[in-house]
Amino acid sequence: MTFIEPGLYVRNGFAEGPLADAALSRAARSGQLLDELQGQATTTTGGQLRDAVHRALCRLTQEQPPSARSTAPPR
Repeated sequence: MTFIEPGLYVRNGFAEGPLADAALSRAARSGQLLDELQGQATTTTGGQLRDAVHRALCRLTQEQPPSARSTAPPR
């Protein structure tokens, strides 16, 4: 097992730990948002589509979920 940082390690070629789980969850939710957008693409304007894609990609790349960022005390 190789430790990358607290909460993230590699075992047998697969990332594991809470950080890996969070990344997988974030990627899955972003994929769902993009799938929903694909179904709505014909009824939205270019600007609406651009904004929705931006929100989905921000969800994928954000450091913390919005609720944790706004309510968690500083460490």
